[in-house]
This record gives sequence, C-alpha cells and structure tokens, in this order.
Amino acid sequence: MKNILSIKNVSYSYHTQEGETPALTDISFDVSSGSFTCIVGPSGCGKSTLLSLISGLLHPDSGEIYINGCSSSGSLLHIGYMLQKDSLFEWRSVYKNVLLGLETRKMLTPEKKELADKMLETYGLANFKNVKPSQLSGGMRQRVALIRTLALEPDILLLDEPFSALDYQTRLEVSDDIYKILKEQNKTAILVTHDISEAIAMGDKVIILSARPGRINKIIDITFDNLTDGRTPFKARSSPGFSDYFNTIWKELVQ
Repeated sequence: MKNILSIKNVSYSYHTQEGETPALTDISFDVSSGSFTCIVGPSGCGKSTLLSLISGLLHPDSGEIYINGCSSSGSLLHIGYMLQKDSLFEWRSVYKNVLLGLETRKMLTPEKKELADKMLETYGLANFKNVKPSQLSGGMRQRVALIRTLALEPDILLLDEPFSALDYQTRLEVSDDIYKILKEQNKTAILVTHDISEAIAMGDKVIILSARPGRINKIIDITFDNLTDGRTPFKARSSPGFSDYFNTIWKELVQ
C-alpha cells in the first residue's frame, strides 16, 4: 500500500529564555494511505508536538516530513485536525459549524455544501442541522466536529485525544462511530492517546514513544485474525490477542 506520509529523522526542541528543551529526537516512520496509526507514550513525551509538526504548525529542527511524496513545507491544506475540545461555536447552528472550515478557506461551493448535507444525513445528524451545539450530546458534538473536518476533504486526519473529555461509555461509542466513518471514507488517520486499549482497538499500527525527549521505542502492527472483515474497536477489544498487545505496550511504557 502506498505511503501517504513519511517522517525521516525528525527532531524538534522548544526554545525559551531558559534555554533549549528537546521534545523529539530522530523520529522516523511511514503511514500508508487509508490506515489508522496510533501514538502512545508518557505525558510530555512529545505526542502532540509530533502532530503539530505533521500539520505544519511547527517546523522540524532537522529531518524531513513528506506528504504524498512531497515536502510538507508547512502547508496545512492536506491536513485535518481534531483536538480534545470539539471547538464548536455555540451561536452557530450545527450546519453552519460544519461549513465553517469551508468558509474560512474560501472553499464553500455548491458541491461542498452537497457533501456536507450528505455526511450529516449519512451519520444521523440531518435532523439536528438547525439546532445549536448546546442541544447535542458529547458524542454528537464530536461527530459534528468530525464532519466539519471531513468536509475539507483532507488527505490525513490528525486526532489529538478527541475522546478524552467524554465519559467512558460515550467514549467507547464515539470511538466506534468515528472509526467506522473514517474507514467508510477511506481516510488516513493518526490518533494520539494515553489509552493503551483505545490505541489497540483502533490502530492498524501503534507507535510507542519514550519519555522526553521522545524517541520511538517500538512500532507494533495490530492484526486480529478473527476480524478480517468488519473490524470495529468494540469487536477488537474482545478478540484473542488483545491482552497480549496490551501487555507488550505496557511493558514498553514502564521500562
């Protein structure tokens, strides 16, 4: 499968008046098109910094980042970003929130509006398009935020702990929903999470970072032989081998 993202020997440090603080050191990995990659590691190891480098919000001190074989050059046009907070504007309707990214990028065409309408219909939000976000559940808000991002048709979707503010049951339901949506749309996704189980359930691959400065300790391919067709995070959690993956990742994190 073709690599949509390649990271080659990337390092980054934060520079302050107190001096230089290394955040990431010699990071290299590839992400194939349509795959779901998860990144785990201790707090402060540079997981969110890595997403900022991929998105172009930050620039590496050394190394290269390639998207579709070309240097990323700080361009955000290929990237969709979902943060811990859904960042919906309470004074705008669900529909106008979905269109916001298209408006700001001056991409609001009849075709894009049709795409937004279709996604709202497909993912069960058509009846809520004229309500305000305050009337939605936490899970529905995250679906709106995802549709807003997908309306831009990004090549890569970056997910920075988007489920962390949800209660556990809702978190399981929403992670299942979002996984299915991304697979149906054949989108490439990179998820940062502190939750080992979440990473195993959602990921085709899990990248384990060390404590700061973050280095790659190990990359683990996640496969479940009993889920060759119709894999979902919920099914993965009860599959043979799940606990073995968990133990392997846990040992890497605590060593």
